[in-house]
This record gives sequence, C-alpha cells and structure tokens, in this order.
Amino acid sequence: MKKQTYQRHQKNKSIICSIRSITELCQLLKISKRKLELLAAQPSFKTFTVPKKDGGERLIEAPSKDLKIVLGRLNNYLQSAYYFEKSSAAYGFIVGVRNDEDRRNIFSNAKKHVNKEYLLNIDLKDFFHSVNRDQVLSIFEGPPFKFKRQLPNIIADLTTYKGRLPMGTPTSPVLSNFACRSMDEQLSQLAEEMLWNYSRYADDMSFSSNRYINEEMRRSILQIVKAEGFLPNPRKIKLFGPEEDKIVTGLLVNDDVHLAPDYLPRLKEDIEQLQSIFRAQNEQGQISTKWLEQYKQQVRGRLSFAGFVLRRNDEEYISLKDAYYVAINPPQEDFGAVSWRGFPYNI
Repeated sequence: MKKQTYQRHQKNKSIICSIRSITELCQLLKISKRKLELLAAQPSFKTFTVPKKDGGERLIEAPSKDLKIVLGRLNNYLQSAYYFEKSSAAYGFIVGVRNDEDRRNIFSNAKKHVNKEYLLNIDLKDFFHSVNRDQVLSIFEGPPFKFKRQLPNIIADLTTYKGRLPMGTPTSPVLSNFACRSMDEQLSQLAEEMLWNYSRYADDMSFSSNRYINEEMRRSILQIVKAEGFLPNPRKIKLFGPEEDKIVTGLLVNDDVHLAPDYLPRLKEDIEQLQSIFRAQNEQGQISTKWLEQYKQQVRGRLSFAGFVLRRNDEEYISLKDAYYVAINPPQEDFGAVSWRGFPYNI
C-alpha cells in the first residue's frame, strides 16, 4: 500500500467499521452480492510450493484473479482499521502514514534492540496457517468491527482457505496482526515487568535485555505463545550473549542498526551471478525468461533494502546499484543472434 494521510486511514476505518450488511459490503468492494457469495462459497486457489532459504518447501495458496481483486480492496480498509488498533509490539505488515513519528518497519523494529547485552529471537512456525477460521470470525465479531448476523461469516469465508489463513492472499498479513493482539499484549506486559524490550515483525519475535534471559523466563514466553495458538519453531529459537553479534530480522543491532556482516558480500555475488546469466542468455539469443525476471526482481529487492538501511548516498550502495544496472543492461555488442522463439510477440 502507498503511504496515505492519517485522515485518509481514519476515514477508511470509519467506513469499514460502519458496515452492517452484506449488501453494504458488496457496495464497498464493488462487486455484486451473487458474485461475492459465490466467491465465499467456492473460493478458487492455485497451490504450489517454493523453496525456503533454510531448506524445505513453503506452500503458497494463490487466490483466483477475481478473489484477489476483492481481497485487495478489503485489505485497504482492514489495514486502515489495524493502524489504529495496532499493538505496541507489532512492526510488520503495517501501513505507512506520511510524517508519522511512530514508523513501523523492519528498521524501526531492529532499532528497539540496539545496545542490549542479551537478545532472544523466536520464530513462529506456519504463522498464517496457525490462525484458524474461528479466530478470524472472532476478529470481525469483536471490536473495532462488531459485525452482526451473516457478515462475519461471509468475510471469514472470503479470507480463509481450508479453515485457516492462506499463505498468498492480500488479507492474511493484516488478519494475522489482528489475531496476535492478545499475544502481543501479554508479552508486552511480561516484557515491561522484566525490563525487556519486545517486538514482533510478522512471525519473528525479539526480546532484548541487559540481564540474562534464563530458561524459566523463556518458558514463560513460550507458554503465552502456545496458549494463543501459535507454535514456536525450535530450530529458530536463538539466545545471543554479550560477546556475540546480535541479529534482528537480518539486521545487526550491536551499537546501531547495520546490515548483517554477510549481506553486502552475498548481494555482490548475486549481482555477479545475474550478470553472468544475462550474458549467457544473450549469447544464446534468448531475450527473456520468467525465472530470470523473478531472480532479477529478487536481487533488486535486496539492493533496495541495502539502500534503505545504508541510505541512498552511501558509496558502497551506489557502487552495487551501478553494478546491478550494468548486469541487467549488458553492452549491445554482447548480444548474440536474436532467436524468434524468445521474441515477446505479445508486447
């Protein structure tokens, strides 16, 4: 979502929370009642897997085009509503507001844990899938919505798949934040009592302190997490000590927020590999392939993140950005013969 004004989000929240019928919901989402009910009764999804960074496969459940459009419209209003309901600990999946002093993003999340002796990271397993339909129903039956009759049910049907939040729809991120409100509140209260800092960026939870976070304290955290229906990933529970580099959502948080030590070297390797692939394709007469475009977008995303952390005038960032554009725009003389099979006839 693009950054909007505080007043715009206020208006959007007022609109979504004032709905009292399925007919009004249809008017808001610009869809006929019959089509909305059909999408809710028979949601169409394409499922596939993508590899995870740490191994294994991640299940993606991509909604049909019509369903995705409707959920995208609904998401705009839900995000505005959550902006005013957000917990003090939540930093991921939150809309931006122009001139907001309380910015919630991956950088401000890491900033909370700078200059602490100890850091505990806990990753939640199958985050979206842990939020079931009954929890989604409760979200819309409770504040700030307080929907009545069939309205909560049809929204729950639209936003869940196989009885849970799907991994791949526009509304799953904001609904997961709504579902975490109780957990965030309890963990924030525990953190305040223990003089810790606590933040959650989506499924990544971080606790920092100048005192040792002992096993009994860690059990207290996990007890709250499990009671709220979430499962910690045992392989991703990590306690950092005073002499260790501390990482929060990929950022180094020792004396300030920095990129992780291996981030820029790995990015440089990715750009070099991208350049090699482009040259190889050019020599073979291929103009473009889908997987190369996806890889290019991935590298560009990592480059943008580096610029966000380092700032855009950083010399190392500028050098990497220049290398990226050289990689994806090889000199014309490097192009081989153009194959008719690779020509984009549909442009």
